[in-house]
Amino acid sequence: MSEIDPEGDLSMLEGRTELDVLLEQVEELLGEGVVSADDALELAAVAGLAQRLGAGPASLTEAQTWLESGGRDLIAEGLDEVDLDDLLERIDNLEEADDYEVEEAVSDFDDLVAAALFAGLADTLRPAARQVAQSIRVVPDPFSFMAETGRQMVRTRAFAEEMGLLDYWLAIVEAGE
Repeated sequence: MSEIDPEGDLSMLEGRTELDVLLEQVEELLGEGVVSADDALELAAVAGLAQRLGAGPASLTEAQTWLESGGRDLIAEGLDEVDLDDLLERIDNLEEADDYEVEEAVSDFDDLVAAALFAGLADTLRPAARQVAQSIRVVPDPFSFMAETGRQMVRTRAFAEEMGLLDYWLAIVEAGE
């Protein structure tokens, strides 16, 4: 969901922070109109990632208004439509995967968590998040390269507020030790 390429190149940010880019994406998505569950999930993921990076309520006012005027139902529908079992299986079977595949799988799951947190629907993903953290702890090696990202995540307010849900980031930190 971010402007960072798979190799972590930040050049596309052009002097803007990742938070700036996410807030621009929220504005663009709202401007395009959210008409499907997929659109709703994308908007919620971007808004949730922006919240995680410190976006305050004032910068997400329009998204919150949309959320409260029926958006939450569309997000819930989108979460129901996700093949979570397939994603969990992907994460369980990353032993031979390259870094890009590992990062994509973690990112796909993390986007869902960000969307659920933004929408106040985090309880729907708690069991899956526990399973992801357990999968990482059982076979940590494929995730070790993401340890620095994990360290950044566990320092966030979002992690402090939702440690149980975001425990997979701590598992990634542990994978790098």
